[in-house]
Amino acid sequence: MNIVLALETTEKFGSVALSDGESLFVETGLPKDRRSAQTLALVIDAIFRNNGLMPKDVDAVAVIVGPGSFTGLRVGVTTAKMFAYAVNAKILAFRTHEVIAMGFAACQSAPAPMRLSVGVDAQRGDVVVQDFHRDCSGSFAPVGEAKLISVDQWWEQAETQPETVFAGPALERWQGKTPSHVVLAEPWFWMPRAGAMIPVAFERLAKGQTDDPWTLQPLYSRPSAAEERL
Repeated sequence: MNIVLALETTEKFGSVALSDGESLFVETGLPKDRRSAQTLALVIDAIFRNNGLMPKDVDAVAVIVGPGSFTGLRVGVTTAKMFAYAVNAKILAFRTHEVIAMGFAACQSAPAPMRLSVGVDAQRGDVVVQDFHRDCSGSFAPVGEAKLISVDQWWEQAETQPETVFAGPALERWQGKTPSHVVLAEPWFWMPRAGAMIPVAFERLAKGQTDDPWTLQPLYSRPSAAEERL
């Protein structure tokens, strides 16, 4: 029996999930009165205690590497790497956009759009956007790579591709300011969730598609202000 621990810390508040792929599935959000750096380890410990498990029982750690918050990404990726090293577990890296698309594919009760555009806030009026198209299996395949564009350019996609539904953390910043012709997903689908990684994590684990913990790095929306000035 394999057990996967999934960590999501790309935004101010995140979530943690734990599953054996069959009978066990636990997902909990991080407390919203403190930042993830203060709560992540405590929540992980509580999940193990509440389910009678030990850290060494984990076979793989799934983590979102970005894009997202600078601090949040460092917390999540560092925790995943150190945890995996300590218990000799494998690492499975996911990107923010794909995890949000996975959330759509996993929710059978949600109306599934044919085209999904996911945006992550990159500050300064920009977003990192990646588009997805729903295939015959109900999954969402990426259409090209993620790209850094202005929010106005993002909205323009609603004119050229009117069947597109918009989702992603960027909508939290821009909600109430979106043009009337932009079709928004339900807010539940705006944020990535740790639990959305679980099914695909087991698929990748079975295929041996793991990542190198020594070279794994956060994927930021853009260089820091200091790096851009340099």
